[in-house]
Amino acid sequence: MLKKLFIVAIVAIATVAVISCKNVDPIYNDDPVDITYATGFPLDQFHELGLAGDTAAQHQMVNEYRHQLTANVVNHFPQIQDENNIHFILGSGFAKDVLTGSGKTHSGKFKNELIIVIDDPAIKDTMFLACGNGMLMPIILDDFSDFGTAERWRFTILPGEGLAHHLPELQAWAGVAGNLKIPIRDKNGKIVSQEKYLHYLGRYESVLFPYDVVDMLNGKVYNQAGQEVDFERRLQETQKANAKAKAKATKKRR
Repeated sequence: MLKKLFIVAIVAIATVAVISCKNVDPIYNDDPVDITYATGFPLDQFHELGLAGDTAAQHQMVNEYRHQLTANVVNHFPQIQDENNIHFILGSGFAKDVLTGSGKTHSGKFKNELIIVIDDPAIKDTMFLACGNGMLMPIILDDFSDFGTAERWRFTILPGEGLAHHLPELQAWAGVAGNLKIPIRDKNGKIVSQEKYLHYLGRYESVLFPYDVVDMLNGKVYNQAGQEVDFERRLQETQKANAKAKAKATKKRR
């Protein structure tokens, strides 16, 4: 049932009756194209695998470079908020009026090309990974495989949550904490090194506040007001607040 619904969604985005006038490769021709969606991705190797019909190897390559592909799409459309709104599709079929950098268009058949389908409230678009100029007409797919969504790159910390709630595996949250320089505390509230929380069992928590936004692509954390978090300043302010609360409690007991 889910597969059927997905096919309906893709058809809604990329369906049109086309008439083939010329047998021209709509992607690989002499006209300039936008390949920035494939930045850091071995596009030539991927194309060769597609021509050879090795779709399993193509799938493996997308999995290996999913983080980079996600970053490329989000760099173009930073307003996209949800990774589930970006789909990677491997498809074969016919494309009509694919735009080039020179302003020309090409129509023709294609085989085992990666298609990026964006279905977000802020942006709806479909383009080939190898030719991001766009197209004037939707494409028709004779065959396609779902290669999954973009990688999760942003999440919000809700009350009572920490990194582990969004990245359950130790290596995952530990890596993000290290890359984004998010301090980690032990059960006594002492800041510990990455080496310690990676290799020694214990209860650890990240110095994140409710409604902080963790942006793994840009390597930054933003507070509820949208300001980038300065963790050194946050720790200092937290220590001052704790000391003040402790002094107040001591005075009250007297």
